Amino acid sequence: MSRSCPTCGSTFADDVFFCGHDGAITVQDQDAADVDPRLGRQFGDYIVVARVADGAMGRVYEGRHAASRERVAVKILHEDVAKDQVAVERFKREYETALEFDHPNIVKVVDFGPTDDGSYFLTMEYLLGRELGDLLRSEGAQESARTLRVMCQTCEALAHAHSYGVIHRDLKPDNIFLCESQDGDVVKILDFGSVKLQMETGPKLTAFGTTLGSPYYMSPEQAMGKLDVDKRTDVFAIAAIVSEMATGRVAFEGSNVAEILMKIVNHDPEPVSTQNPSYPAALDQVVLRGLEKDKTARFDSTTSLGKALVGAFGLEGDAARWAAAPVEEIRHALSQTAPPAPVPKAQAAQAAPVLGSRGDGPAAPVAGKRGPSAAVILAVALLGLGLLAAAAAAALFLFVA
Repeated sequence: MSRSCPTCGSTFADDVFFCGHDGAITVQDQDAADVDPRLGRQFGDYIVVARVADGAMGRVYEGRHAASRERVAVKILHEDVAKDQVAVERFKREYETALEFDHPNIVKVVDFGPTDDGSYFLTMEYLLGRELGDLLRSEGAQESARTLRVMCQTCEALAHAHSYGVIHRDLKPDNIFLCESQDGDVVKILDFGSVKLQMETGPKLTAFGTTLGSPYYMSPEQAMGKLDVDKRTDVFAIAAIVSEMATGRVAFEGSNVAEILMKIVNHDPEPVSTQNPSYPAALDQVVLRGLEKDKTARFDSTTSLGKALVGAFGLEGDAARWAAAPVEEIRHALSQTAPPAPVPKAQAAQAAPVLGSRGDGPAAPVAGKRGPSAAVILAVALLGLGLLAAAAAAALFLFVA
């Protein structure tokens, strides 16, 4: 791959971003059989200079500010997606929501607007690294020090979003980007297009994959189509991702959406320490509390979850302390500390009451409580969201099972 100067036509290697003759911003050369007409064009203040990746919603490009030459990522919706009002609203909401935040672990967005070819663009900081989902698919279970650093940063980022009244609602490994640094992974949370504002006045997004979230990380209240989704939905997703980082397997496995939702509503995953003995048994209780079916029995915030994660490894302090620690420091601390013994379940329930659904008082723990008939709830919930095929699949699967 090479790049060329649009002014003098000189050709350079793909890692040469500016012409050595006239200083112009270079643009990636294209295969004649696969020409992208957007390369070299300007959207807003940014010139699209190279293709980076393709996704279901759109294509991601490398961009440069026409004046300052700042490097950014430019995401542009695919032509067919740009015709979908729900998809466009989600895209716009991703920009508007992230624009409010100023947190080192949440991606920074820069600009949003329509393109002159009937689509929409979003510019954000340019990230170097890989998605957590890609890491897990290629490598499986991760060492405890890496899991702790990544999940502490994730807890802190979501706590910041929650302080603005913003619930992510679609947190998953593919929305957790890991940037490289000398201290270890630096988390950047992506895609706030599925957010729910606690004082929301905008249009509701009801397409599958927006309000519902991704099936593997969906909370029981989402799976049942309930409307009272709050920050404990993000707590559930984080707990599911902790389990996956520790074991290399999703917490709720299934061959289809109906089976996954049934397990989320009615079953607990196998304990983490049983699947990976290198993780402490004390972590099992933290994960299972984060995955409680009744949200009032979960941790009341990602801050509480983060502190419990740290404690499960026998470390002192909160998530903020270890989110900022270099991974080598975390490794050393773990080697010098013995994890606490698991607390008997009955004793843990008495010692750690949780806030009620409105956060206005203690609510009796309901550990072990399961939802009502999954066949009825899943089918009704999916039908209510207009997902006729999925509802039929749920009913059929649960009838056969």
